[in-house]
Amino acid sequence: MRKFLFIAIVALLGTLGLSACDKGSGPATTSEAKATRPTSADVDNAIKACQAKHPEAAAPASAGTAPAASGTSAQAEADTGEEDNPCARATVSASTWQAYLQLVVTENMEGVTSNPYVYFVPSSKYPDNEGAIGRVQDSLNGTVAATVLPGNMVAVAGPDSATTAQVLEAAFKDASPGSFKGVVVLFIGDKADEAAVQQALAPSGATFKFAQM
Repeated sequence: MRKFLFIAIVALLGTLGLSACDKGSGPATTSEAKATRPTSADVDNAIKACQAKHPEAAAPASAGTAPAASGTSAQAEADTGEEDNPCARATVSASTWQAYLQLVVTENMEGVTSNPYVYFVPSSKYPDNEGAIGRVQDSLNGTVAATVLPGNMVAVAGPDSATTAQVLEAAFKDASPGSFKGVVVLFIGDKADEAAVQQALAPSGATFKFAQM
């Protein structure tokens, strides 16, 4: 099986979306073979480990039920320094998911002859991920508008399948008919979201692939 090394630096610098894979040869490594889908606890532990190494990093917002900050000033304050914080939840999540996504994408490379582009969509359950999700959306929108050469792959995944699906559907809403013919688009998510994503991609002519998380 071909081995692909994900370049995470683009994601870590703030677009948190587009990552090209360097193509190589050889069998899968032990870490690749054992990669499993990360949990919220895995990300929380990785954040704690990061903060231990970078005590100056601001603590991330706690999850779940707290509403996102509203208003221009509040949002600007929430986004301040996010892209420069090595322990920001979205950044640490992308790093934590890297090995798992490498494995899933590699398993779905049939028919792909060029380096794939991989977008990680952070969880929308955390208010402090809002800016990162927006940057992923903008980056994917740009890629769809510019199109991708045949033989390539665009893979999109994230902890929340519904959020990942929404980002994909929005990006392909205005895609030119047939503009992605010969391009594989891999949606890594839940079965419940597969049909809607496939329908949204259909006019573009992309070869749709689905991988269950």
